[in-house]
Amino acid sequence: MTKAAHGNKAALVTGAAAGIGYLTAKRLIADGYTVWCVDMAACPEDLDGIKVELDLNDAAGIDALAQRMISETGGVDVIVNNAGYGQYGAIETVPMEAGRRQMEVNFFAPVRLIQLLLPSMRARKGGRIVNISSVAGKVYSPLSGWYCASKFALEGITDCLRIELKPFNIGVSLIEPSPIKTAWSEGAKASLLAASEGTAYEDFAQKAYGLLKGATDGGAASGPEAVVKAILTAVNAKNPKPRYLAGKIARLSVMSHGMMGDKLFDVAMNSQLK
Repeated sequence: MTKAAHGNKAALVTGAAAGIGYLTAKRLIADGYTVWCVDMAACPEDLDGIKVELDLNDAAGIDALAQRMISETGGVDVIVNNAGYGQYGAIETVPMEAGRRQMEVNFFAPVRLIQLLLPSMRARKGGRIVNISSVAGKVYSPLSGWYCASKFALEGITDCLRIELKPFNIGVSLIEPSPIKTAWSEGAKASLLAASEGTAYEDFAQKAYGLLKGATDGGAASGPEAVVKAILTAVNAKNPKPRYLAGKIARLSVMSHGMMGDKLFDVAMNSQLK
Protein backbone atom coordinates (compact mmCIF):
# COMPACT_ATOMS: atom_id res chain seq x y z
CA MET A 1 0.00 0.00 0.00
CA THR A 2 1.36 3.42 -0.92
CA LYS A 3 1.83 6.32 1.45
CA ALA A 4 -1.04 8.15 -0.25
CA ALA A 5 -3.34 5.28 0.69
CA HIS A 6 -2.63 6.14 4.32
CA GLY A 7 -3.94 9.64 3.82
CA ASN A 8 -0.92 11.59 2.60
CA LYS A 9 -1.34 13.81 -0.40
CA ALA A 10 0.23 12.93 -3.73
CA ALA A 11 2.07 15.20 -6.16
CA LEU A 12 3.51 14.91 -9.65
CA VAL A 13 6.75 16.70 -10.53
CA THR A 14 8.10 16.39 -14.08
CA GLY A 15 11.72 17.11 -14.87
CA ALA A 16 12.58 15.81 -11.40
CA ALA A 17 16.04 14.38 -12.09
CA ALA A 18 17.91 17.65 -11.53
CA GLY A 19 17.68 21.38 -10.95
CA ILE A 20 14.32 22.97 -10.24
CA GLY A 21 12.34 19.73 -10.46
CA TYR A 22 14.69 17.81 -8.17
CA LEU A 23 14.65 20.51 -5.48
CA THR A 24 10.86 20.86 -5.73
CA ALA A 25 10.36 17.12 -5.37
CA LYS A 26 12.68 17.07 -2.34
CA ARG A 27 10.70 19.82 -0.64
CA LEU A 28 7.32 18.22 -1.34
CA ILE A 29 8.58 14.88 -0.05
CA ALA A 30 9.81 16.61 3.11
CA ASP A 31 6.35 18.16 3.46
CA GLY A 32 4.80 14.70 3.52
CA TYR A 33 3.69 14.26 -0.09
CA THR A 34 3.99 11.03 -1.99
CA VAL A 35 5.77 12.44 -5.05
CA TRP A 36 5.78 10.98 -8.52
CA CYS A 37 9.24 11.96 -9.77
CA VAL A 38 9.18 11.88 -13.56
CA ASP A 39 12.05 12.53 -15.94
CA MET A 40 13.50 11.14 -19.16
CA ALA A 41 16.68 10.49 -17.14
CA ALA A 42 16.91 8.40 -14.00
CA CYS A 43 16.05 10.36 -10.86
CA PRO A 44 18.63 10.32 -8.05
CA GLU A 45 18.31 7.60 -5.45
CA ASP A 46 17.93 10.15 -2.66
CA LEU A 47 14.52 11.15 -3.97
CA ASP A 48 12.23 9.12 -1.75
CA GLY A 49 9.40 9.16 -4.23
CA ILE A 50 7.96 7.03 -7.02
CA LYS A 51 10.53 7.33 -9.81
CA VAL A 52 9.42 7.06 -13.43
CA GLU A 53 11.62 7.40 -16.51
CA LEU A 54 9.53 8.87 -19.30
CA ASP A 55 10.18 10.94 -22.41
CA LEU A 56 7.31 13.44 -22.53
CA ASN A 57 7.34 13.15 -26.31
CA ASP A 58 5.83 9.68 -25.75
CA ALA A 59 2.05 10.17 -25.78
CA ALA A 60 1.30 6.53 -25.01
CA GLY A 61 3.75 6.64 -22.11
CA ILE A 62 1.98 9.69 -20.67
CA ASP A 63 -1.37 7.89 -20.82
CA ALA A 64 0.13 4.83 -19.13
CA LEU A 65 1.70 6.98 -16.41
CA ALA A 66 -1.62 8.65 -15.61
CA GLN A 67 -3.38 5.28 -15.42
CA ARG A 68 -0.70 4.00 -13.05
CA MET A 69 -0.98 7.10 -10.86
CA ILE A 70 -4.73 6.75 -10.58
CA SER A 71 -4.35 3.05 -9.76
CA GLU A 72 -1.60 3.41 -7.16
CA THR A 73 -2.27 6.75 -5.44
CA GLY A 74 -5.77 7.57 -6.62
CA GLY A 75 -4.40 10.41 -8.75
CA VAL A 76 -2.76 13.53 -7.38
CA ASP A 77 -3.43 16.66 -5.38
CA VAL A 78 -0.62 18.72 -6.93
CA ILE A 79 0.76 18.84 -10.47
CA VAL A 80 4.02 20.66 -11.14
CA ASN A 81 4.67 20.70 -14.88
CA ASN A 82 8.34 21.60 -14.78
CA ALA A 83 9.94 19.50 -17.54
CA GLY A 84 10.97 21.35 -20.67
CA TYR A 85 13.86 22.48 -22.80
CA GLY A 86 14.80 25.30 -25.16
CA GLN A 87 14.88 24.72 -28.93
CA TYR A 88 16.72 27.74 -30.27
CA GLY A 89 17.58 28.74 -33.83
CA ALA A 90 16.03 30.73 -36.65
CA ILE A 91 12.47 29.72 -37.48
CA GLU A 92 13.57 29.12 -41.07
CA THR A 93 16.34 26.70 -40.15
CA VAL A 94 14.88 24.70 -37.24
CA PRO A 95 13.42 21.52 -38.80
CA MET A 96 9.68 21.16 -38.38
CA GLU A 97 10.12 17.86 -36.55
CA ALA A 98 12.30 19.67 -34.00
CA GLY A 99 9.67 22.39 -33.66
CA ARG A 100 6.95 19.81 -33.15
CA ARG A 101 8.99 18.07 -30.47
CA GLN A 102 9.44 21.41 -28.69
CA MET A 103 5.69 21.96 -28.65
CA GLU A 104 5.03 18.34 -27.66
CA VAL A 105 7.30 18.40 -24.60
CA ASN A 106 6.77 21.99 -23.45
CA PHE A 107 3.07 22.33 -24.23
CA PHE A 108 1.08 19.26 -25.26
CA ALA A 109 2.57 16.90 -22.64
CA PRO A 110 1.69 19.08 -19.62
CA VAL A 111 -1.77 19.74 -21.01
CA ARG A 112 -2.34 16.01 -21.57
CA LEU A 113 -1.21 15.18 -18.03
CA ILE A 114 -3.64 17.77 -16.68
CA GLN A 115 -6.50 16.37 -18.77
CA LEU A 116 -5.89 12.84 -17.55
CA LEU A 117 -5.45 13.72 -13.88
CA LEU A 118 -8.17 16.34 -13.45
CA PRO A 119 -10.94 13.82 -12.73
CA SER A 120 -8.98 12.57 -9.71
CA MET A 121 -8.40 16.15 -8.53
CA ARG A 122 -12.08 16.97 -8.83
CA ALA A 123 -12.90 13.79 -6.92
CA ARG A 124 -10.61 15.02 -4.13
CA LYS A 125 -12.53 18.33 -4.23
CA GLY A 126 -9.47 20.47 -4.80
CA GLY A 127 -5.85 20.68 -5.81
CA ARG A 128 -3.12 22.79 -7.33
CA ILE A 129 -1.66 22.93 -10.81
CA VAL A 130 1.61 24.81 -11.28
CA ASN A 131 2.89 25.24 -14.84
CA ILE A 132 6.47 26.41 -15.26
CA SER A 133 6.55 29.00 -18.00
CA SER A 134 9.24 31.65 -18.47
CA VAL A 135 9.61 35.35 -19.03
CA ALA A 136 9.90 34.04 -22.62
CA GLY A 137 6.18 33.36 -22.31
CA LYS A 138 5.71 37.11 -22.36
CA VAL A 139 8.88 38.59 -23.89
CA TYR A 140 10.46 37.39 -27.14
CA SER A 141 14.17 37.31 -27.92
CA PRO A 142 16.29 36.61 -31.03
CA LEU A 143 16.28 33.08 -32.43
CA SER A 144 14.03 31.70 -29.69
CA GLY A 145 10.85 31.43 -31.77
CA TRP A 146 9.94 27.83 -31.04
CA TYR A 147 10.71 28.10 -27.34
CA CYS A 148 8.73 31.32 -27.03
CA ALA A 149 5.86 29.76 -28.98
CA SER A 150 5.70 26.84 -26.55
CA LYS A 151 5.64 29.14 -23.52
CA PHE A 152 3.21 31.65 -25.03
CA ALA A 153 0.87 28.70 -25.68
CA LEU A 154 1.30 27.38 -22.14
CA GLU A 155 0.48 30.81 -20.73
CA GLY A 156 -2.72 31.09 -22.74
CA ILE A 157 -4.09 27.67 -21.90
CA THR A 158 -3.16 28.07 -18.22
CA ASP A 159 -5.14 31.30 -18.03
CA CYS A 160 -8.18 29.49 -19.44
CA LEU A 161 -7.70 26.56 -17.06
CA ARG A 162 -7.60 28.92 -14.09
CA ILE A 163 -11.11 30.15 -14.87
CA GLU A 164 -12.49 26.73 -15.76
CA LEU A 165 -11.23 25.05 -12.59
CA LYS A 166 -12.10 27.70 -10.02
CA PRO A 167 -15.56 26.16 -9.35
CA PHE A 168 -13.79 22.89 -8.44
CA ASN A 169 -11.44 24.48 -5.89
CA ILE A 170 -8.41 23.76 -8.08
CA GLY A 171 -5.90 26.60 -8.10
CA VAL A 172 -3.85 27.13 -11.26
CA SER A 173 -0.68 29.23 -11.42
CA LEU A 174 2.13 30.07 -13.80
CA ILE A 175 5.74 30.50 -12.72
CA GLU A 176 7.70 32.88 -14.96
CA PRO A 177 11.45 32.59 -14.32
CA SER A 178 14.11 34.84 -15.78
CA PRO A 179 17.48 33.13 -16.55
CA ILE A 180 18.22 30.37 -14.06
CA LYS A 181 21.49 28.50 -13.60
CA THR A 182 20.51 24.97 -14.63
CA ALA A 183 21.42 22.51 -17.38
CA TRP A 184 18.64 24.05 -19.51
CA SER A 185 21.01 26.75 -20.77
CA GLU A 186 23.53 24.29 -22.22
CA GLY A 187 20.88 22.59 -24.31
CA ALA A 188 19.49 25.90 -25.53
CA LYS A 189 22.92 27.20 -26.55
CA ALA A 190 23.82 23.95 -28.30
CA SER A 191 20.57 23.92 -30.27
CA LEU A 192 21.12 27.53 -31.34
CA LEU A 193 24.51 26.74 -32.85
CA ALA A 194 23.39 23.45 -34.40
CA ALA A 195 20.40 25.03 -36.14
CA SER A 196 22.44 27.96 -37.47
CA GLU A 197 25.75 26.51 -38.63
CA GLY A 198 26.27 26.97 -42.37
CA THR A 199 23.05 28.98 -42.81
CA ALA A 200 22.33 32.60 -43.63
CA TYR A 201 21.80 33.14 -39.90
CA GLU A 202 25.19 31.90 -38.72
CA ASP A 203 26.71 35.31 -37.92
CA PHE A 204 23.47 36.49 -36.35
CA ALA A 205 23.36 33.32 -34.27
CA GLN A 206 26.87 33.88 -32.94
CA LYS A 207 25.78 37.26 -31.59
CA ALA A 208 22.56 35.81 -30.18
CA TYR A 209 24.64 33.06 -28.57
CA GLY A 210 26.65 35.73 -26.78
CA LEU A 211 23.47 37.32 -25.44
CA LEU A 212 22.08 33.98 -24.31
CA LYS A 213 25.35 32.96 -22.67
CA GLY A 214 25.62 36.29 -20.89
CA ALA A 215 22.07 35.99 -19.58
CA THR A 216 22.28 32.38 -18.40
CA ASP A 217 25.88 32.25 -17.19
CA GLY A 218 26.39 35.75 -15.79
CA GLY A 219 25.42 37.62 -12.67
CA ALA A 220 21.86 38.23 -13.88
CA ALA A 221 21.06 34.53 -13.61
CA SER A 222 19.54 33.19 -10.39
CA GLY A 223 19.87 29.83 -8.70
CA PRO A 224 17.04 27.28 -9.04
CA GLU A 225 15.99 27.95 -5.45
CA ALA A 226 14.29 31.16 -6.59
CA VAL A 227 11.92 29.16 -8.77
CA VAL A 228 11.37 26.46 -6.15
CA LYS A 229 10.34 29.13 -3.67
CA ALA A 230 7.73 30.46 -6.12
CA ILE A 231 6.44 26.96 -6.84
CA LEU A 232 5.97 26.14 -3.17
CA THR A 233 4.27 29.48 -2.59
CA ALA A 234 1.79 28.65 -5.36
CA VAL A 235 1.22 25.17 -3.93
CA ASN A 236 0.67 26.32 -0.35
CA ALA A 237 -1.07 29.69 -0.72
CA LYS A 238 -4.69 29.83 0.31
CA ASN A 239 -5.46 31.92 -2.76
CA PRO A 240 -2.59 31.41 -5.21
CA LYS A 241 -1.76 34.17 -7.66
CA PRO A 242 -2.24 33.61 -11.39
CA ARG A 243 1.48 34.33 -11.95
CA TYR A 244 4.69 34.38 -9.96
CA LEU A 245 7.81 36.01 -11.36
CA ALA A 246 11.03 34.33 -10.25
CA GLY A 247 14.65 35.38 -10.66
CA LYS A 248 16.71 38.55 -10.44
CA ILE A 249 15.62 40.17 -13.69
CA ALA A 250 12.18 38.66 -14.21
CA ARG A 251 10.25 41.78 -13.29
CA LEU A 252 12.63 44.05 -15.21
CA SER A 253 12.33 41.88 -18.33
CA VAL A 254 8.55 41.92 -18.35
CA MET A 255 8.25 45.59 -17.41
CA SER A 256 10.78 46.77 -20.01
CA HIS A 257 8.84 45.20 -22.85
CA GLY A 258 5.55 46.52 -21.51
CA MET A 259 6.90 50.06 -21.19
CA MET A 260 8.64 50.12 -24.58
CA GLY A 261 6.05 48.41 -26.74
CA ASP A 262 6.97 46.10 -29.59
CA LYS A 263 8.56 48.63 -31.93
CA LEU A 264 11.00 50.13 -29.41
CA PHE A 265 11.68 46.70 -27.93
CA ASP A 266 12.65 45.47 -31.41
CA VAL A 267 15.05 48.40 -31.73
CA ALA A 268 16.61 47.59 -28.36
CA MET A 269 17.01 43.92 -29.28
CA ASN A 270 18.54 44.71 -32.66
CA SER A 271 20.97 47.17 -31.11
CA GLN A 272 22.38 44.38 -28.95
CA LEU A 273 23.04 42.22 -32.00
CA LYS A 274 25.05 44.70 -34.06
